Amino acid sequence: MIKDLQKKLKDGMESYTTSEQKIATYLLHNLSGIPFETAASLGQRVGVSSMTVGRFLRTLGYAGLNELKEELRGDSPWLQLYKNPEHRGGAASVSEDLQAEIRGVTTAHALTRTAEWSAIVKLLVGADRVSVASFHQGRFLGLGFASLMQHVKQRTVFDEGLDGAYTDLLLDSTEKSCVLLIDFRRYSRHFRILAEESAARGIPLVIITDSQCYWARQFTKNVLMLPADMERPWHNFTAATSLLSLLIGAVSHEQGDMFERIGDITQLRQKLVGYVEAPVKEKRESATAGKPKARKGRSPPKT
Repeated sequence: MIKDLQKKLKDGMESYTTSEQKIATYLLHNLSGIPFETAASLGQRVGVSSMTVGRFLRTLGYAGLNELKEELRGDSPWLQLYKNPEHRGGAASVSEDLQAEIRGVTTAHALTRTAEWSAIVKLLVGADRVSVASFHQGRFLGLGFASLMQHVKQRTVFDEGLDGAYTDLLLDSTEKSCVLLIDFRRYSRHFRILAEESAARGIPLVIITDSQCYWARQFTKNVLMLPADMERPWHNFTAATSLLSLLIGAVSHEQGDMFERIGDITQLRQKLVGYVEAPVKEKRESATAGKPKARKGRSPPKT
C-alpha cells in the first residue's frame, strides 16, 4: 500500500500546484508519522490550510485523512521506529539525539533500495564528467564527496563558483555529463538557480537534499531526500555523509575493479607529496641512549 501511494505521489509531482507539491513531498518522506497527524497539524507543518490538505487527499482517492490513516495502519513496519530500545543491566536509555542519528542513517540505507538510487548510480557511472556543488554549512559534503569520487570516477570536479558564473558546471557540461547538487535548509539561492539552469540546458541532474525541498522534483526525477529534523538540523549531516559514502561505494562496485587507478593516484602522491610515518619506538629510545638521566629529588645544598 505504501509503495503504491509513494509511486502515485512521485508520478503526479509535475502536475501538482506548489501547495500540493509541499503536501506530497511531506507525505513521501513522513508516512510513518501520519497516523499521529490531523489535517490541521499536517497543514501547519507544510504551510498550507487544512482545507488544502483535504482537497489534495481527495484527488488521491481518499475521503480524508482518517481513511489514509486506516490504510497506513495496515503496514505495521513503521511501528518499529517507535519501539523503545532494549538495554541490559539497566543501562541508561539511548538519547533522543542518538535515536535521531540512527533514524537518519537508516533512511540513508533505505534509499539504496529505491528506483531513484539505481538510476543515479547508472547516471554517475556513464557520465563523461561529474560536476559537484554544495553550499553554506553543507559545503564540506560536496567537497568531500568530489574528492573521494575522484578515486573511482575520472573527471569528477567540485565547482566552487568562484568565477561568479559556474562556468565549468554549466558551460562545460553536456547531455552526457552529470551535475550533482547538495543542499539542506536553509537553501542557498545558487542551489535553485543551478538546478533550474542545468535542467534548462538539458544537463542530467542529481539533487541530494532534505524532505522540505518540495520543488526539487520539478527539475529532475533523480532526487534523494533525507528526513528534515528542524529541531536537530545538524543530524542531516550524519545521514548525508552516510548516504554519500554509500553512493561512492555503489559507483565503485558498478564500475568494477578500480584498484589500478587508486594505485596510480597513491604513487603520484608518494612522488609529489610523500607520506610521513610515525617514528618507530625503538628509534625514539635509541636517540636518548647514552644521555645521563636526570636525578630525582632535591639537589644537595652547596657548601
